[in-house]
Amino acid sequence: MIPYVAKPNLTIIAIGDVLEATAVRAALEGFNYRTTTHWVGSRAELVKLLSGDLPTDDTVVLSCHGDERGILVPEEAPITAVDLHTHAQFDGKTIVNLGCDTGRLAPAFHAAGARHYVAPTDSPEGTAALAFVTNLFFLRTCDIPLPEAVQRAAAFHPECEQFQLFPARAS
Repeated sequence: MIPYVAKPNLTIIAIGDVLEATAVRAALEGFNYRTTTHWVGSRAELVKLLSGDLPTDDTVVLSCHGDERGILVPEEAPITAVDLHTHAQFDGKTIVNLGCDTGRLAPAFHAAGARHYVAPTDSPEGTAALAFVTNLFFLRTCDIPLPEAVQRAAAFHPECEQFQLFPARAS
């Protein structure tokens, strides 16, 4: 008989880049995470996920592209800080955003209730996001606290150094 092993739950929201999200999912399931993956087909679906109309776990990985405007949605308007202020509801969730330049969205994610927000401050080379998130969640499976895990995963390679934990501001 195989013994029951508790698994932490995690949601991956895949926006545009199927290969990255698939690799992230495979790695995290290899680390014994139970993943739910949402393959986003439209801006409206993404808004439903960000608003909580479609449920997500307490830890959410956004596998996406970003730029100075926000989270890019293929062939539609990006999700901006204003959109997050208007629609998003995170209620204490930890958000790990892999999209370029999405660190600038930290205030909007925190205003929407995110407890922790991890994202790059600039545009890391594409494979750096995969290296960072894989190292981050490996360290978390070793019970390394999130701030230390982010710091250590960011130290893995110079391209990963752009990923930061953006602390919520005290009220």
